[in-house]
Amino acid sequence: MTGTIVEVTIPAEQFALEHTLGELETVTLEIKQMVATNRDSLMPFAWIETDERTAIEEALTNDESVADFQLIAELDTECLYQLEWVARIDHLIRILVEENGTVLAATGQDDTWHLRLLFADHDAVRNTTEYCENNGLDFTVNNILEFNTDHRNRFDLTETQQRALQLAAERGYYSVPRDSTADDLAEELGITHQALSERLRRAHGNLVDQVFVESTGTREPPELTTGESGEDTMAE
Repeated sequence: MTGTIVEVTIPAEQFALEHTLGELETVTLEIKQMVATNRDSLMPFAWIETDERTAIEEALTNDESVADFQLIAELDTECLYQLEWVARIDHLIRILVEENGTVLAATGQDDTWHLRLLFADHDAVRNTTEYCENNGLDFTVNNILEFNTDHRNRFDLTETQQRALQLAAERGYYSVPRDSTADDLAEELGITHQALSERLRRAHGNLVDQVFVESTGTREPPELTTGESGEDTMAE
């Protein structure tokens, strides 16, 4: 199996923070980490670039999709918040949990969310798309990127970083609850727990820096085809 990265857009009114994005029209919310703790809970950490902290917190307080929020850090004109969303925001959470998908990054601007999702295989992408369609969620797929050698170079990933990401996706490391631990992955790769954590951290950072900084494309997604995992050429 090869990992698959999917670029999608979702209307804010069907997902989260519609009120906040509407009140702060010039503000962009950038989700740096989104953790699904169970089938009904998704805890995002959001960077918000603005010099109007009072307006931000007033909007979050009045946003029906936000159960609670906490200021984590404030740097110049950027604020980092941990958000707790209400239970109704469960469509995307449920299917991501079931299909072992993970949110690499997400940006909310105006009335739309742009997401980069990582799945272990094509079936998970199809199942997610079908689930959203059946539940009335406008889950628009703009691009599908195969996690092969060409895209490894595009994402500025080393062979060992790509191998670690692929193995983590294939073994259910990103599922909730996890089917595989960091120790399991490290043992299979023949490296230490610390080395694995650092490798995944750098790989995630490269994906965000090299992929998510670009605007989401509007071209039709390519036809899904089965690719080679390339494991024989990715030894440590």
